[in-house]
Amino acid sequence: MRTTTRVTLVRLRAALLGCAVLTLVTSYLAVTGVVDTAALVQARTSQAILAVAAARDALVSADAAAVSSFASGEAKLAGPGQDYENEMAAASQSLAQVAEFNQADEASGGTPQVVAGLVTAYASAMGQADAHFRQPGSAAVGLADLWYASRLLHAPGGVLAQLVDLQGQERAALDRQLAGDGMSAGLLPLWLIPPVLLLVLLVLTQLYLRGRFRRRLNPLLLGASVLTAGVVVALSATLGLAGGLDDVRARVDDALAVRQAEVAATDANGQSGLANLVRQQCGATGCGSTVDDFEAAIRPVSAAPDTTDRVTAAAKAVTAQAASAAESGGLPVLVPVGVVLAAGLVVWGLYRRIDEYRYEP
Repeated sequence: MRTTTRVTLVRLRAALLGCAVLTLVTSYLAVTGVVDTAALVQARTSQAILAVAAARDALVSADAAAVSSFASGEAKLAGPGQDYENEMAAASQSLAQVAEFNQADEASGGTPQVVAGLVTAYASAMGQADAHFRQPGSAAVGLADLWYASRLLHAPGGVLAQLVDLQGQERAALDRQLAGDGMSAGLLPLWLIPPVLLLVLLVLTQLYLRGRFRRRLNPLLLGASVLTAGVVVALSATLGLAGGLDDVRARVDDALAVRQAEVAATDANGQSGLANLVRQQCGATGCGSTVDDFEAAIRPVSAAPDTTDRVTAAAKAVTAQAASAAESGGLPVLVPVGVVLAAGLVVWGLYRRIDEYRYEP
């Protein structure tokens, strides 16, 4: 009887420690997977997506501001204008952020660098347009430069088209990261199996000790049970963090939709101004099919009065939600520490009982 009891106790201890090790590994991987993904989304991916959208907006606004300056005649005094300069500075800052936070490295194929080069070419062409507009009798040449500069942005494969592609790649990177964090309702039961099994074994061990030694509870095993239950709760809380990441994705899509509305409205107005400016230069002879097709493709859009405020609010909502999702509450440390402590209590709690039979054959 004594030999059988010792063997049973040793086997229970081995089973409990095995479950504890399995719980330690699976829970740590689950929690750190979600927390690391949340940190990456907060610090880089969401910022890259917002920066691409901001760069598009700034470039379109700069182009529209330059066209307005040339159309009003202000360019002869102030060139493309202060609004143009401000928007170009904002575009450069956003493109620098894109290069820093880019998460579409393989898919983008160096797109940020290509875009930066094209923006430099655009600024150079705009500078030439300014120089020619200031020279008497060179307005036609300046207009040609202005047209060329705008085409660098708007032509197929131009800056704006490449930024649209890059924005899609950054957004796809976000999807891949969220799909790869392992946090889904379908996987939650798999993560819970080891700690739940450990909890069940702890209860069975308590029942065995109560029946064999006529004692109600082993305080140390009770403590291990409480810690294990805490691990189960922590894994459930981690699912909440994953849900927060899904909210980040929704906020990003909202921000992109609002930004797109502003870009479309600003671009339509700017391109309409360019078409009118070209028409004035062509005079009665007409401008030909190229300008006709260009003008026909413009779809006027009226911007909502509060578009800028909505863009700012949407971007702040993304940042706030990403920060909230990345707030782990110390789970990557607390979970493994809790499991290790539970394992230590198991060893300590069974030591005396097993030690009682150490001299038995």
